[in-house]
Amino acid sequence: MIQFAFQNTLQDFLRLGRFLTWGLVALGVGIAAFIWARFQPGAGPETYGQVSQVIVLRVLALSSAIFTVQVISAEVEQKTIVYWLTRRLSRTQVLVSRTLASLVAVIATTSAAWFVAGLAVLGPRAFQTGAFWWDFVLIVVGAFAYGTFFVFLSLLLNKAMIFCLLFAFGWETFIPNMPGDLTYMSIYPYLRALSKHPAPAPQEDAGLTEVLSGGLSSVSVAPHVAWIVLLGIIVFFAGMSIFWFNHFEYSPREDSE
Repeated sequence: MIQFAFQNTLQDFLRLGRFLTWGLVALGVGIAAFIWARFQPGAGPETYGQVSQVIVLRVLALSSAIFTVQVISAEVEQKTIVYWLTRRLSRTQVLVSRTLASLVAVIATTSAAWFVAGLAVLGPRAFQTGAFWWDFVLIVVGAFAYGTFFVFLSLLLNKAMIFCLLFAFGWETFIPNMPGDLTYMSIYPYLRALSKHPAPAPQEDAGLTEVLSGGLSSVSVAPHVAWIVLLGIIVFFAGMSIFWFNHFEYSPREDSE
């Protein structure tokens, strides 16, 4: 039954219409990366690193917000949650199987954008660049970190999509650039700390690239600290989501129309 729930959910998340939509997103990322590289003389691993941090990780946050909110919150709003809660599955099994399906969808859609971006900037050299392949590891870790957090938000809040998108594009853009310890209250800096991209050359004036990549903050995170924090986020919010879903009632919302 768990396998059925996983496969059923994954097929829904990656049905043809959505698959084509995310394919267009990946194509758009590739075009943006290609144009970006053309404006950078001698574009190489450093340019790809900028594209990865500014665009690919944003696609990761976006797809996480969209897919993970559908695990439970969308089922409640669409009044289909009863279908899952009346099957021969425990609540934990329902939540875990559907969450895992959403994470696979996030990894698949973001990986398409990552692969196209790498080829657009580096061409065949991407396959010989260690930082390029390491980004796939970041995508997997980031999918679990964002996904477990967003699932928990969706269990707490009505209309969770709005809050998840605000976090993905508002909070994750501005908080990493804040001075002091506020930087640590975000997921993005920890993913950035794990990347193996060469540091960009310092510039006198901060531009949009520095803002989007969190380059305005002087705070740095050690890789081992980033691993500990990200794994802690995953375990904590996964556990809290299971606890919350098992102890609170979820029924179809009558105000969703």
